[in-house]
This record gives sequence, C-alpha cells and structure tokens, in this order.
Amino acid sequence: MSSKKFRPIILAGGSGKRLWPLSTKERPKQFIPLFGDFTLFDLTLQRINNRDIFKKPIIVTSEEYLSLVEESLSKTGLEVEKIFLEPEPKNTFSASVLPVLDALKRNEEERYMVMPSDHYIPLNKSFYETCTTIKNQFRKKALTLLGVAPDNPSTEYGYISVYTSNEELKRVKSFIEKPGLEKAKLLIKQPDTLWNSGMFCFDGKWLSESIQLKNPKMHSLMQDLLPTSELNQIYFYPDKNKFSKLIDISLDKAFVESNEQNLVATLEAGWTDLGSWHTLSNLQKEPEHGLTLYAEGDYSKIQKPWGYFGVLFESESSKVKILSVDPGQMLSMQMHEHRSETWYVTQGIATVTKGYATFDLHPGESVVIGQKERHRVKNSNNEVLEIIEIQTGTYFGEDDIVRFEDIYGRKDFH
Repeated sequence: MSSKKFRPIILAGGSGKRLWPLSTKERPKQFIPLFGDFTLFDLTLQRINNRDIFKKPIIVTSEEYLSLVEESLSKTGLEVEKIFLEPEPKNTFSASVLPVLDALKRNEEERYMVMPSDHYIPLNKSFYETCTTIKNQFRKKALTLLGVAPDNPSTEYGYISVYTSNEELKRVKSFIEKPGLEKAKLLIKQPDTLWNSGMFCFDGKWLSESIQLKNPKMHSLMQDLLPTSELNQIYFYPDKNKFSKLIDISLDKAFVESNEQNLVATLEAGWTDLGSWHTLSNLQKEPEHGLTLYAEGDYSKIQKPWGYFGVLFESESSKVKILSVDPGQMLSMQMHEHRSETWYVTQGIATVTKGYATFDLHPGESVVIGQKERHRVKNSNNEVLEIIEIQTGTYFGEDDIVRFEDIYGRKDFH
C-alpha cells in the first residue's frame, strides 16, 4: 500500500466571465473576498496545508495575478514549490501538464493532484478522507478523478458515469457534457452518476509518457518551453512566442476523455464550483458558510407592490440587483432606453414575457433582455420568486423606464 504524498497543482487563472460583473478579468472569482477577508484562493491554500497528504504546491496563474497570489501566500504563510506565470490563457491542459514536465526534471517519482482554486469545499475533513483513500489505493498507471454525488439536476457541471462496484475507486464508464435541464433530471435518477469536480490525481511520469504517445507534438512543444537551468527557481515565465503555439484545450478534452484507465473517488465535502449567480445566491442563504457577498442587512429593500428589490453592486458600466417577487404578483410591461438586463432565476419559477414570447425560467436558467425590448416577469406560483438582475449600459437610474401595462395602476417609474 502506497503512502506517497501528492504535489498539488493549483490552477488560478481564468477570466471570471460567468460571475461578471462581480468577477472580472482584472480580479476573477478566486481572488474576491467572498468569506469576510478570505478569498477562494486563500481557502484553497489553507486546505492543502496538510503535511500528511500534500507537499508544497505548484501554482499556475497569469502574470497579471502575481500580486494577488503573493498577497494570499503572505496571508496564509504557505510555502510554494514553484509559480508558473502564463503570458496568456491556454486552458487546463497546458496549465496541468507543463508544471508536471518541469517537476519531473527534479523528481521522476512524484504524484500530483490538479485542483482549481475557485471552487468551494466547506468540509475539509471529508476532503482529506477522500484524498487519503486515493493516496492509499493509488494506481500508478491510471488517472483518478474526484466525483460528487449530484443533489440537483444541475446544467452547470459535466457528469461522470461509473461502473457499479463496491470499490472505493470505481472505473469510469463515460463522460457526459454539461446537459440541458431535461437530460440533467434524467441523469440524477441514474445510479453511479456523479458530477465532475475538475480535480485529478495521477503519477507524473505515467502522465508524461501517456501524452507523449497520444500527442507527441504538444508534448514536444511543452518540453521546449521548460527551463534548462536554474531548475529550483520559484518563478517561471514561459517564453511568450513559444507559449502562444500551445493549443487552447482542456485537460478533459485533450487527455482524460480518451484515456482508457480512468477511476473516480466520490467526494462528500459540500463541493460547489460557485460558477454562477444561482449557486452563489443559494450558498448565501445558508449562513453557516459565512459567505459575505451580501447579507439581509447589507442592502436597502425598496418595497414595491409586487415585492421588493435591492442593489447589491454598482459600477460605471453595470448594476446588480436582487428582485423578490411575491406569489401571484408581476412587474409592469416595460422597456429601457439606456440599458439591457440579464435575469438569473435563483428561486421559484419566473414567467417571462420578452417581446411577443412568453416562457418559464427555472432556477439556474437565465434570459437576456435587450435595450428597448418590451419585457415583464410574473410569479404565478406559491413560492417567492428571486432573480439576480444584471444591468449593463450607460445609465441605470430608476427613471429609465417606459411602462406599457401595470396591474397596480402606476404611471411613474418602476
């Protein structure tokens, strides 16, 4: 039975598009202090500070985020093995493999665990238990994923189908792309189906040899990028011209899905990737997590005949509001001259009128309302409807409204 520790490879790039405008290219999700003074990146560093399981980590990030990374390292006091500073984003294949090829020059007998830094895992003890299981039952010539038992028909994650077994490490049958809602509802009813958490464990030498067989050109391009001297230097800046030749592709697509030896361990640690306003809003409602994006007392509730709204975030180019629509109520049929809106349903069912079409949106679904486009939302159900509304444009005043119909007889704005 093996007890070798894992060398974590922490992925800390990304542009934060799904949580815009809270998350931006300048400060993506993992570097936003969502939990008091702590970021998801801080929590990731704290999580791997377990010397029984993990060695010093390798961090892969953008040149632009070095100061944010160093700020977190200073805050947590964690020492790193190396920091790879990518000149441009090239997805998770190069971000995962390039550090391994470099580390193999120093030690050919290491095992690695790739993990994103923008996921939330509240139950560290359960996370350690799963990692220990993988460590103690490690398969040198296989890749082991961490899967999560789904608790809702999410369309935000990919799924893994596994062979039925009593083993703690089960064989992967197939991978399923992020599904639509109806397919997701079917998937969660099937036994041995898990969410793909995007975390992987593997032997470095085995991965290098496997990629060299599958994709010798990419393997050669990455080998050519590696430093030939000063192998123990902490900061590594790849050559920009050589780096630009790498393919922009995920580790899943480039290797995992075509790999014949994939195993999966089930992680039961409250995992979520906090990748949408829907998941973020749901976590906010559970105070034990300590999420401080907004709290009931942090915004003023502007009461309306249909419920209330509150402003969560505002900048020169955008505004984020929460809309709470009471059962049986609806907003006016309206349009805006200077802004467009995106509605993300986080609770309840929204009956949306957009132009001349009317349709329902469920939690996790969204719709874009164009500038000068007629629209309204109605709550026809018995549950309070909650929507995160993101406004973009040149003016966000409450007087930017043209009202066509209103069941409350209002003629003023909103």
